[in-house]
Amino acid sequence: MLSAGLLSAAMANGVPGPGAVYLSQALSFKRPVRLDDVITAEVEVLEIKPRTRRVRLATRCRNQADELVLDGEAMVMLPAAAASDHGPDAA
Repeated sequence: MLSAGLLSAAMANGVPGPGAVYLSQALSFKRPVRLDDVITAEVEVLEIKPRTRRVRLATRCRNQADELVLDGEAMVMLPAAAASDHGPDAA
């Protein structure tokens, strides 16, 4: 679960950024994480829904050997100002 915490930090400080509200997270643990492992969190935007200000994200964590240790998907809600940047006609 500590690896999953890295995803929250990545979303708060990177994509989608400050002001986003973390709505849900689905996780699948693929490999064990050991005390000395170096874990990298990855967040990828899969879908933006401007009307509802929702963003669907792929979330992954990899170890120092580039092995997938956690795979998942998250849903966040953007702050109103960020959602309007994508325009009313964006899909």
